[in-house]
Amino acid sequence: MKLFLKAGAKDFFSRHKKALCPLGIAAALYLSLRFSPYPEFDRLRKMERSVRFYDRSGILLQVSSAGDGLRREWADWERIPRAVKKAFLKAEDRRFYFHWGIDPFSAINAAAQNASAKRTVRGASTITMQLAKMASPGARSSIGEKLKDAFNAFRIEARLSKKKILELYLNSIPFGQNCEGVASAARTYFGKELDGLSAEEIACLAVIPRRPGGYNPIQNPEACAARAAEVFGLSYDSLLLAAKKSGSYSYPFEMPHYIERVKKQMKAAGKKASEVRLSTSLEIQKEAERNIKEAAKIAKGSRISNAALLLLDNKDNSVLAWVGNGDWFDFSHSGQIDGALLRMQPGSSMKPFLYGLALDAKGKDGQPLFSPASVLPDIPQEFGGEKIYIPENFNNRFNGPVRFRVALASSLNVPAVFLLNELGVDAYLKKLDELGFESLKNGGQKAGLGLALGAGEVSLYELTAAFTVWTRDGKDAAGKEIYSRDAARLICSILSDKDSRALGFGYSQKFQTEYPSIFKTGTSNQYQNITALASTKKHTIGVWMGNFSGQTVMGKTGSSLPAWTAKKTLDFLELKDKTREPFPEPENFVKAKICPLSGELATESCPSYVFEYVQKGRKTKACSWHKSDGGQTKTVYPPEYQRWLMANNYSARLNHSSSPLKIITPKEESVFFQVPSSAQRQAIIVEAIGGEEDSARVYYDGKFLFEIERPFVFKIPLEKGKKSCKIVCGQESAEVGFEGR
Repeated sequence: MKLFLKAGAKDFFSRHKKALCPLGIAAALYLSLRFSPYPEFDRLRKMERSVRFYDRSGILLQVSSAGDGLRREWADWERIPRAVKKAFLKAEDRRFYFHWGIDPFSAINAAAQNASAKRTVRGASTITMQLAKMASPGARSSIGEKLKDAFNAFRIEARLSKKKILELYLNSIPFGQNCEGVASAARTYFGKELDGLSAEEIACLAVIPRRPGGYNPIQNPEACAARAAEVFGLSYDSLLLAAKKSGSYSYPFEMPHYIERVKKQMKAAGKKASEVRLSTSLEIQKEAERNIKEAAKIAKGSRISNAALLLLDNKDNSVLAWVGNGDWFDFSHSGQIDGALLRMQPGSSMKPFLYGLALDAKGKDGQPLFSPASVLPDIPQEFGGEKIYIPENFNNRFNGPVRFRVALASSLNVPAVFLLNELGVDAYLKKLDELGFESLKNGGQKAGLGLALGAGEVSLYELTAAFTVWTRDGKDAAGKEIYSRDAARLICSILSDKDSRALGFGYSQKFQTEYPSIFKTGTSNQYQNITALASTKKHTIGVWMGNFSGQTVMGKTGSSLPAWTAKKTLDFLELKDKTREPFPEPENFVKAKICPLSGELATESCPSYVFEYVQKGRKTKACSWHKSDGGQTKTVYPPEYQRWLMANNYSARLNHSSSPLKIITPKEESVFFQVPSSAQRQAIIVEAIGGEEDSARVYYDGKFLFEIERPFVFKIPLEKGKKSCKIVCGQESAEVGFEGR
């Protein structure tokens, strides 16, 4: 059987040899044309294209220029109107669908006409041959170059379908005026999308590629109309009218900083697109830009040269408005730098993230360590060991005992540092990492306790995106829980509390709104940066003002101008919305009357009370700070406030026995340096609190020094070497070690 099949096959090839040889040659030629290397054509197909950027309503924001500076938009086959395709086929290659790259009939006719005229009056290039020219631009006058174009046309036809060839051609034709492709030509000459062109406008465009200079409708409307009338048989007058209406289109240049960011993200991801629909709103963007420019005018003379604004949708953190700088073209002040991405110290704008962490912190018994009623010490304090950190408030005053709510709402510094010292820098950095502060991954630890006051450098984008967590019940944009629901709701309650802000900002505040909102402002140490953050249930905004040169801002502390800008922008959105959704109440808390000084339940001895959230089911202590004595109310402070009371000459009493004996100054392992010129006079201040008796014995390096009466505040000499100080009060003792250098 096998022998029979072999014999049959041999007989078949013998009888059909003459027919099979040409087929084999044709197949080999086809495969060679299809698969032979053609890098020039590959480059043409991969050539960088313009990208159309639209806002959420479909308004064109920008058409990016390609890498060579041209506008070269891509329009998919389905997006190119049939009338456009037919017009270009009629003008350039009527038998396009009936040849394999070269049109012999057109070539014969062209040769005859050129011979008759004794000059070149017409060419015979097909659309495919023109593509070959685009792939390898340059002189094409010699016969050799023409043959090369013809050969390359065959290669293109072997590689692509007619549909793909025409699509590529229509998207690559040079039209002059720094544009290529029919989509960009329609926009450049007539300011329209392809589907908005009239028949006359299509005809005018279709004749331009033959002579982009001679048939340019802007420069030579008569020549363009005459050629179009000749090719398409349309009315010359109507064509001339269309040509004369053409003009150099002014391409929009909206949201330059944000679109630059999007382009970089697309490039990094290897993503290519002919058009991108953004979440932004041009209407809102324009309002934000107006407000930024108005604020810049108000700030004239305060060394504020740069500003940025970011507005997000709380649903998903999508961008509604992004103003990277007041003016992109302000080259004298680095207008093209994006202030929304610039890393800067945000100051007190960071504090809510720390206070939220404190509200979620639990003690060893599983109970919350802090609540809105907790009292925090706003008194002179030393933190750290060898490197002592002594924070101060922006007004250089100390307010003594301050409730958690007031400390945050009034943006007091010392209580914030106290909280961070209690919670730990590592725990706070971990929380900030969950919030998306990539900027702090490397340098955050160096800022130490200064993180409480916004000493770490972050971007306005990170800051604003993180701030949305409060109005989403503690969840990030992906739905992951960052803070408990109650912690987030309590922060919203505090940041919207006008009365609690009064201690730090007074009652005349620029960020009062007619709708539920929360605000937090911040100023960096040297006043180079002033920021404001604000949220409603639907929107979150961040505003930064300062200057890229690093100069300090002249003016008052705080961020009234950024806050004013944020409020004005939110007003534009929120005052249209009649629903005005309020912030929800915490679920596991109820309001109770508490003493505004102690934070404990108010009693008849308390001079006043305020309503504050206290945890359901947890027994709250009655106020122990106010005592009735013979019809009069006396205030008794905890012992840690003794130096503050002394400095302010308050006559209030201290409940010394409420605390065990401890030395609060200096801190363990502190290091003190002698100044040679005054070494004999230098001394270390020691302060101790607590203890059951009113007198104590002081020992320096194990040797008895003296006995002291309350308050236990005294000085000891500064000497070189490792030293210790011990204080003994009744049966209690406390000791601290330090070093003199």
